[in-house]
Amino acid sequence: MEITSEPLYDVSSSFWENFDRGPRTLTDQETSRLERLSDEICNLEKSSGESTRVTLFGKTIPSPVGVASGPAPNYRWLALFSQLGYSILTYKTMRDRRWIGHGMPNLLHVEGDFAHGFVSHAGVTGSITNSLGMPTPEPGFWRAEARRVAETVRDRFFVMSVTATVGRETSEEDVLSQFSSLALEGKNLGADAVELNLSCPNILPGEGGETFTDAKLSGRVVDAVRKRVGGDYPVFIKTGYLRDYREFVEETWDDRVAYVAMNSVAAVVRDRDGVPLFTDRGGKAGICGSAIRELARRAVANLAEQRTGGRDYKIVGLGGILGPRDAVSLMKSGADAVESATGALLNPFLALEVRLRLLQTKVRGATHR
Repeated sequence: MEITSEPLYDVSSSFWENFDRGPRTLTDQETSRLERLSDEICNLEKSSGESTRVTLFGKTIPSPVGVASGPAPNYRWLALFSQLGYSILTYKTMRDRRWIGHGMPNLLHVEGDFAHGFVSHAGVTGSITNSLGMPTPEPGFWRAEARRVAETVRDRFFVMSVTATVGRETSEEDVLSQFSSLALEGKNLGADAVELNLSCPNILPGEGGETFTDAKLSGRVVDAVRKRVGGDYPVFIKTGYLRDYREFVEETWDDRVAYVAMNSVAAVVRDRDGVPLFTDRGGKAGICGSAIRELARRAVANLAEQRTGGRDYKIVGLGGILGPRDAVSLMKSGADAVESATGALLNPFLALEVRLRLLQTKVRGATHR
């Protein structure tokens, strides 16, 4: 895998340092390449009469390519991803309280597989750890930032991602209340949809990250949210990997739901000397990027298989999208739209490269009709 640019996120710095500093500045060379890609897309649209525009829950946006929750914890990050051509902008998962999250390490380049574990690597490999612990600034800060996003990126589809803060003594009633209250906040702040993050692999068992594995509890979360936000408001459900989503879909679906599949997958990670990392957080970290590409394809395909018996819902493919071919693969497997997290951080040209490939495919298809 070849990455020609420096990552937008500084892996040598903590989450909060990246949060405060914002993404790095694009180089003149990167800006020029982005302009050339935009011009190529514009010229091809004009000459062919085709476009990559899609309508998502009634809103038409330039393309079905988005940035997932995770890379964008404040306005500066989301503004950059909008500039880079992402049409679905997802605010990083927020809680109803300040939360420090995990210390270093957070993001590491890794190589390996799920059968044998992963080893940290000095260079860019296409796979990373995502071990943040869902840190959250003061709610007053993220509310103001989210409102600013909603007011300034009206031509994009803005998704507010939320989660409940769960401890071993937290009641289910409290969990449902947190999710539903945060979802209503997202709606009132101007988000086009709210995402319920039911699947963070970077928090300890019993603290909410495995909610998606309990289909009935997931269904109760969605029902509680639906009662607060209304029947017409879009709800995205972010899930982890399941071999079969049949029961999960039966308990959670309606015609205003989108399934985001899938979140990162927890695995053991060691340094290059074989010493286990992340021992302070259960000994595992969420793995993202190329290592989960095939799992993500299977997840999307299985979710697509469940669209039977009158079920009508959207699928947002997520996992391992580092280039146009990866995005096309997920869409062929059944995704209505795609999002990237690792690829968005590693490759500033990704969104426009995917959009160009989708447009070229449409033009070729139109030529042969």
